[in-house]
Amino acid sequence: MASTLIAHISDPHIVEPPKLCYDQVDTRAKLACVVARINTMQPRPDLVVLTGDLVDEPTPEAYATLRETLASLSVPLILLPGNHDDRALLAESLPDQVHLPRGGEKSHFIIDRPDMPLIVGFDIVVPGSEHAYVGEEDLTWLARALRKRPSRPTMLMIHHPPVRTGLAFMDAMQPALDPRFESLVARHKAVKLIVCGHVHRAVDAVFGGARIAVAGSTGFQFEFALDPDKPPRFSLEAPTIRLHLWSGDGVTSLMAPLADDWPSFGFPGVDEATWPEMRRRMHGGASRGEVYAPELAAD
Repeated sequence: MASTLIAHISDPHIVEPPKLCYDQVDTRAKLACVVARINTMQPRPDLVVLTGDLVDEPTPEAYATLRETLASLSVPLILLPGNHDDRALLAESLPDQVHLPRGGEKSHFIIDRPDMPLIVGFDIVVPGSEHAYVGEEDLTWLARALRKRPSRPTMLMIHHPPVRTGLAFMDAMQPALDPRFESLVARHKAVKLIVCGHVHRAVDAVFGGARIAVAGSTGFQFEFALDPDKPPRFSLEAPTIRLHLWSGDGVTSLMAPLADDWPSFGFPGVDEATWPEMRRRMHGGASRGEVYAPELAAD
């Protein structure tokens, strides 16, 4: 598998105009800004994954607004529902998301493309509830999915992080999941990354030996709070976009800020002409002082 760059966003909580989400946030404009940023990223992502809570309340109008906002995205998109979504209405409203089952069935899916990691969508949302649940049928489906390509680097897409996140009020709403879920992931070493959303903050953790990367919301974050008795509060800090760079059997994750208009500058004497030789010398063990010597810069 060649290097693949996947942009990861989550929880846009779109509402139809002229509404504001929770009477405070224009989540349409926020998502539009994120889409515009992804469209102009260099290097350009090969794929965008969106890990649920696409709308705040699942209405045809909200999903139509989501579809219109995502229409300008110039990078292929894969998404799955969250606990704020309606599976049937989502699939009906976004017919281009052909991997989503129609009729309201669980959105378990497999995206198998040779130029990317194996992508497995695992839908453990409980309709009408805040928490996730992994049942016997879910475990059976996932075990079968992971056996299809046992040596292929694999990314799971889940809405709810299957670990404690440190956001106490969110963790308090999630009962313990079936421990066989973690054991199943641990047995399948090809599962390198689990991408999630739900908690409206960027979080990293480990589950069954696989790394978990949680994306914050494109619309609004939750303030970090360790005290479960402290009521949740929103934060309007700028969102970030998670980036997952797959190369060979491994994956490295980064974060990109929403804005891209800050100034930048290079090292003195370093340009496209001088950099290849500098890189070669440093790879061979040369010190920084030797490589960035004034005489080299003058050449």
